[in-house]
Amino acid sequence: MAASAATAALAASGAALTGCASSSAVDPAHAAEVANTQCTACPKQCSYAAYTVDGALDKVVGNAADPASAGTLCARGYGMAAAASSADRLQSPRRRTENGSYEDVSWDEALGAIGQALMGIKAAKGPGALAAIVPGTATADWYTTRLMNALGSANVYVNATSASTSVASGLALATGYTAYDVDYAHAKMVVILGASTVEMPDPGTIAALEAAKAAGAKIVMVDSRMPASASVATEFLAVKAGTELALVLAVAQGLVAREAVAAGAEAAMDGLDAWKSALAEYTPAWAATVTGLSADAIETLIGELAAAVPAACIDLTWMALFGGAYGNTGELARAVALTNTLLGCWNVPGGAYVGGPAIDWEAAGFAPLAVEAADVTAEEYPLAVGGSAAQALRLAHDGAIAGLLLVESNVVAEYPDPDYVREAVEACELSVAVTPEMTETARACTYVLPAQLWAESAQLPVVSGGAHPVLKVSLPAVAPVAAEARSVADIVKGIATAADAGAAFNFDVADVAAGVCEACGCSYDGAARTGTVALAPVAAEAVVWPTASGKVECASAAAAEAGYGAVPAWVEPAVGTGAVGYDFYRLTTGNQAPQTTTKTVNAAPLAAIAEMYALDGLWLNRAVAEAAGIAEGDKATIENEYASAPVRVHVTELIEPTAVYLASHYGVEDDEQKQADGRGVRQARFVPFALEPGYGAPLLQETMVTVGKAGA
Repeated sequence: MAASAATAALAASGAALTGCASSSAVDPAHAAEVANTQCTACPKQCSYAAYTVDGALDKVVGNAADPASAGTLCARGYGMAAAASSADRLQSPRRRTENGSYEDVSWDEALGAIGQALMGIKAAKGPGALAAIVPGTATADWYTTRLMNALGSANVYVNATSASTSVASGLALATGYTAYDVDYAHAKMVVILGASTVEMPDPGTIAALEAAKAAGAKIVMVDSRMPASASVATEFLAVKAGTELALVLAVAQGLVAREAVAAGAEAAMDGLDAWKSALAEYTPAWAATVTGLSADAIETLIGELAAAVPAACIDLTWMALFGGAYGNTGELARAVALTNTLLGCWNVPGGAYVGGPAIDWEAAGFAPLAVEAADVTAEEYPLAVGGSAAQALRLAHDGAIAGLLLVESNVVAEYPDPDYVREAVEACELSVAVTPEMTETARACTYVLPAQLWAESAQLPVVSGGAHPVLKVSLPAVAPVAAEARSVADIVKGIATAADAGAAFNFDVADVAAGVCEACGCSYDGAARTGTVALAPVAAEAVVWPTASGKVECASAAAAEAGYGAVPAWVEPAVGTGAVGYDFYRLTTGNQAPQTTTKTVNAAPLAAIAEMYALDGLWLNRAVAEAAGIAEGDKATIENEYASAPVRVHVTELIEPTAVYLASHYGVEDDEQKQADGRGVRQARFVPFALEPGYGAPLLQETMVTVGKAGA
C-alpha cells in the first residue's frame, strides 16, 4: 500500500483520482471517491484520506493537518488499512457450545440471549458483577461505558497492556493529569525512557524528533535495548531493565542541588523540601551501581538537562514503557512528573504540555450517566486512575465478576499467564467478544460478535494534543466486507435494547458527532470535509494543576497508604537476578515499528514484514551468546518455571547483557488467524499473573528466564 504501489495500481486500473489531472480518455464511471477516516492500529488514531475505486480501497494518504499522521502513516497504519479485506474476518455471530466448539447464530438470537444474561446477572449479583474492557478508541470506549453505566456498573477499563495504568496513575498523583504531550520539534533536549516511545511511533512524532535533531537538539534514549528507530536519537544509554527509576532519582538529586533550577520550580511544587531531603542519598554514584551506567555519564546528563531548561523534559508517555512493566513503574511516573517540574518544562515551547482540550459531553448534549456503584477494582488498587483491567480479570477468575464484555481487546494473548486469563474469561457466566476476527480471547467467550473495522462505519470524533490540539472526524471509507458484521456502536446499542437499557441510546453516531463538533466550536459537516480541525492551543499561563494543593505535589498520602513512600523513592523491581540464581536474564518485551500488541499481528502486509525481517526472534547480547555457543539465527531454548519454548535468536550488541527481549505480538496458535499462526513465541507465557501493588498494572517484564542452545 506504499504510495508508489498504489499509484501503479491506479494507473493499471485506468482510474482517475478525484481532483487530479487525468486524460479525457479515462472512464468517469471509475473515478475515485475519497473519505476522511482514521487508523486504529494504536490509540493515536491518525487521520487519513481513503481513496476507493469501484468500492475497493486503492490508496491512503495521511492527513497533513493532523500532528500525529503529519501527512503520512506508519507501517502499522498502512497494514491496518488493508485489514478490511482479510480472509479471516468473522462472518456471523457465534455461540460457544457445550463441547467448546462454536456455532453460527443470528443477530437477534445472540443479542437477545446476551441482554437476558446481563439482566439476570444484575438481578442476582448486582451491577458490580458486570464489567467491560475496551481498546482505547473513541467510539468503542464511549458507547461501552454508556452501556455499562446504563446497567448501573462503573466497571469499564481501558486495556491496560497497551495503555499503562501505572504511568497514567503515577503522573496523576503528582500533577492531576494522566499524560502529557511533548513538543519535540522545539525541544533542546528530550530524554526518552523506554524505546517503545519511538519503536511504536506515529509519523508526526518521528518527524518532530528528526526536526529537533537537525536543529541541534540532544535526544537521549534510555532503555535496555536499542531498537532500529534509535536513528532519531543522538545518544543511547543502556540501563539494566527496571532501573530507570534510579536514574531519574539521581537526575532529580542533581537538579535540586542547582540553586537556580530548584528556585525556579519551588513556586509550582508543594512539599519540595521533603523530596529534596529524600533525594540526598540518590547520588549519581549510587545510581551507577543500580543502573549499570557510569557516574560520569549520569553527571553529564544532569548538566545537559540543566543547561537546556526549560526546553527540556523526560518523556514517559503512554507509549514509553510497555504496559505496567515493573513493580516500580508507578513510582517512576511520579518521579518523572516531579523532575519535569524541576526543569520548568510545562506548557512552554520545547517542553511538555498538559491540560489540552477535552470533550465537554454535557455541552455536547450527551452528559455521562450517573452511577452509584464504585469501581470494583479500586479497593485492591486504589492508585489506579480508571481502575485496573487486570484486577477485573482476576475478579472474573474468582467469580466476583460474572458478566464480561470485551470490545476489541485480546486480553488472553496480551496479559501475563494466558492460561490464567483464558480461565478467567471462561469462568464468567457471560463473556462477549466484539471483534473483527476470531482472536484467542474470542475463543474463550460465550458469544462472539463480528465487528466492522473503523473505516467501514462512521465514528465519534477524537480530541487530542496539547501543543497542537485537534479534533478529528472519521467517516465510512469502504463498504463493509463481512456482510453480517456490524459497527461497534450498533452492537452496543443492540445489547442495550435487549438488556432493557435502550433508552440510553436514542441517537445515532452522527448525532453524537455533531454535538461534539459544535461543543468544540466547529460544524460536523465542515470537520468531515477536512478530517482534522485545529483547536485553540494551550498557553503557558493556563497551567492549572487539578490537585488538592493546586500545585505539583511531591508528597502523596494515597501513595503512602498504598505502601510506598509519601515522596517518590527507590523501589526495587519485583523480581531480580538474585532471587532466582545464576545465568538468568530478565525477559523484556515491547512493540515494534510495524506491530502493536496483538491488534496488527494477523494483518497480511505486516505479517509479511515480520517474516521478511525475522522480527519474532529473541534478542541476546553478543557476549552472552558467544559464551553459550549461540550464533545469529540459531535455535535456542528459552525457559523458566512457567514455560519452555524453542526460539530463533538475534545476536546483537544493542541489548544490555542482563536482559533478553521478545516482542509482545507473536506466539499465535490458532488456525483461524492464518497470517499469524505459528510465528514466534508468546512472551506472556513466561510471566506469572501479578500486578503492581497499589497501581494494578500487569507486571509484564517481571520475570527471569534461562537461554540455552537448542539440543545442547
